[in-house]
Amino acid sequence: MNPIQSSEDSREAKRAAGIIAYFRRLHGRDGDYGEALPYRLTASGAWAASRPEHLFNFFKRVDLSRFRLFIDLGSGDGVASCTAGLFTRSVGIESDPFLASRAARAARDLNLLSRVGFIRADFLTQRIQAADCLYIYPDKPIDALEKTLEGWDGTLFIYGPHFPPKRLSLMEKLRRGRETLSVYT
Repeated sequence: MNPIQSSEDSREAKRAAGIIAYFRRLHGRDGDYGEALPYRLTASGAWAASRPEHLFNFFKRVDLSRFRLFIDLGSGDGVASCTAGLFTRSVGIESDPFLASRAARAARDLNLLSRVGFIRADFLTQRIQAADCLYIYPDKPIDALEKTLEGWDGTLFIYGPHFPPKRLSLMEKLRRGRETLSVYT
């Protein structure tokens, strides 16, 4: 085994373990979410946390590093954006003030500010087409998003089995336990 590659893999694994541990603590019973599971109703819809260990596995399998900009649509507490920041430049867009603040704090706590940023806004009002990679864990059909993406030639990742797009082509479906990540172009 190449010692340089082994060193890089070890460093990546250590950073991933830090992100996983951080969000496990945050989402645990002693976290700011209280006794409830990591779920929150917002003015824009429902938010539920993605599992950081599954995200890391999925992002590694799709080689997220081949993308120049990952945008997390409805980034919640920042778990997907922070995990993506291990592979590429990442921006999370979240309209809920509490969640947006929590996400920015996570990037700061995890020393990811040079690769991860957050915008407090409705992602449909932003220039998301500038990214070559988008991610969403949808809580409702994504018709408005699909309309916004007409003519866009990037990759869309959808976490979970719900609300597949009608106009995009499924390229791959990854599974880890009960979780899925579908890759669309």
